[in-house]
Amino acid sequence: MPVCALPNSQGFLAVTDKPLNECDGGYVAVTIQDYDYLMSYTRITPTDAGTAFSFGFMAVFALGYLYTYAVYIGKKLINLL
Repeated sequence: MPVCALPNSQGFLAVTDKPLNECDGGYVAVTIQDYDYLMSYTRITPTDAGTAFSFGFMAVFALGYLYTYAVYIGKKLINLL
């Protein structure tokens, strides 16, 4: 559970009972379990990076093929006229 930690008069961080929305000038401390839970959504694994790269690479070639196919059809139509 996140808690508010504010610096005390000696300069050390002290955990307070303040609600998180009133924790101005302090720090929000979380447990390791909460931190791991939050970071599991922001970690990019090698599999995720490879999938994104492959999709981008495939999208460039697929869109390029569709564009050239449209040009080919356009040239055929012009030649028919």
